[in-house]
Amino acid sequence: MTATPTIHWRTEWSDGSPTHLVSLCDASAEQCREIELAAEHEGILIEGDSWTTTANTKLIKFFQVARLKGFRIEFEREEGGALNLQRLKLDPTTRVKLETMPNFTMVELAGSCPVQAQGHVDGHYWYFRARGAEWRLEIGGNENGTKAPGWWHGEEWPTDDGFGAGYLTDEEAIACILRAVELYRTEDRSRFENGHPDYERTMLDGWSYGSLNLQHVVKRLGLSGPEVVERAKSLGIEIPFTAEMEIAALGKPLPSARAFDRASGEWIDLNVGED
Repeated sequence: MTATPTIHWRTEWSDGSPTHLVSLCDASAEQCREIELAAEHEGILIEGDSWTTTANTKLIKFFQVARLKGFRIEFEREEGGALNLQRLKLDPTTRVKLETMPNFTMVELAGSCPVQAQGHVDGHYWYFRARGAEWRLEIGGNENGTKAPGWWHGEEWPTDDGFGAGYLTDEEAIACILRAVELYRTEDRSRFENGHPDYERTMLDGWSYGSLNLQHVVKRLGLSGPEVVERAKSLGIEIPFTAEMEIAALGKPLPSARAFDRASGEWIDLNVGED
């Protein structure tokens, strides 16, 4: 049986710049030359086994062409843990802070409008989101979104058009995350605890930011939906545009979600609530 020509693809990162180490197996010289010409046609720069992409490279198109030509593509798993931090383009000082921060992990930083990231800090799940003219970091929720965070911090990201936060660079996003984590570890967090004089305002601000939904606020403050709206208005807190829909949904059964339980290896049903 004739072996299938195969492209073995391994990516190495250095400060946000990828180099793809490519080897062609079980392919004739003619097939190798044909696939290299196809790669160059889609904007890939080839120097021996090192294939480099640019902003104009159509990588997905190349993979499609390669498969049509009968090649199988094998992608080697990247090194560096859940997220290879060398994927990120960072200033040297920022990189050192990120890579040496104790009890902190990041498993994702991706996207635009919004820019999103997640990981764990001091044993708690954290989530970062930047869109429009603001960013925020939440700590204490979970990846499935079925648990509300216990702490959050947000700031405006001023730009002329009001949309700059959705296009943060790696450096800008990481700087925001590190600043918020430092604040989490150093500030007095008692305002997030029931009984503090500012607890009600903190929860209402969290609803306005989007860190909490109305169901969470109603449960934490022991108020009805309309009472939450009136309290927020009296304190000059912006009411979310979803307020009317959230109030209408308060009397309905809580939605459910399904998640993969790594401990049991099975999918389980989760109720969307505090836990």
